[in-house]
Amino acid sequence: MSSYYKDGLPDPLPPTASIPATGWHFFKTEPAASYRLARRKVIPTVKTGTRNAKALPRVLAERLSRDPDAA
Repeated sequence: MSSYYKDGLPDPLPPTASIPATGWHFFKTEPAASYRLARRKVIPTVKTGTRNAKALPRVLAERLSRDPDAA
C-alpha cells in the first residue's frame, strides 16, 4: 500500500490539501481515520463536487493554535 499521505504538507501550509495528508500532518492518523475526523468536522473541509472534498489545513492550524480559555 502506498503511503502518499505521509509525505507531509509543505511549509507554509497550502490553502487546500487532501484529507489523508492533513490528518497525517496534524494527528498522525491513517486515511480512514482522517476521513472519519473530517465527517465529524474535526478536520475542516470544502466540497469540491458531489462526493469530493478537500481539507483546509490553514483553518485547522488556526483552530488548534487558538486558546479556548483566552478572553
